[in-house]
Amino acid sequence: MNDTTVEYLEQVRQDFETSPFWKFAGLQTQKLEAGQVELYLPYRQDYDNVRGTIHGGMYMSVLDTTMGMLCRSMGANDVMTIQMTTQFLKPVVQETVYSKAAVINRTRSTALVEGTLFNEKDELVAHCTATFKLK
Repeated sequence: MNDTTVEYLEQVRQDFETSPFWKFAGLQTQKLEAGQVELYLPYRQDYDNVRGTIHGGMYMSVLDTTMGMLCRSMGANDVMTIQMTTQFLKPVVQETVYSKAAVINRTRSTALVEGTLFNEKDELVAHCTATFKLK
């Protein structure tokens, strides 16, 4: 990895980690490399829905953030979600979750990305695909 790549990835990290949503959610970066992102969300009771499980909106927010950060890590300076489909596979009760993302297909102006969310037992709890506009 050259200095430019290291500097660029550090800028990506700073852009995300200083955003109001990032601070609100309490996300943490576990891994940030070109084309590889893993985020960590420590459990807070504030995330619980009326059933006592983490709200699906939090699942989607973490996945969207992970996939957007992945797109940025590959050199896209401006990224916007234009479509996202999520499958909720398992409820999470008072557990930390972590997410990963991978590019399925990339063109000059869009990326089709897959996001996965896991619980503390490394069980897949949500899966999504999303299309991102890249600039």
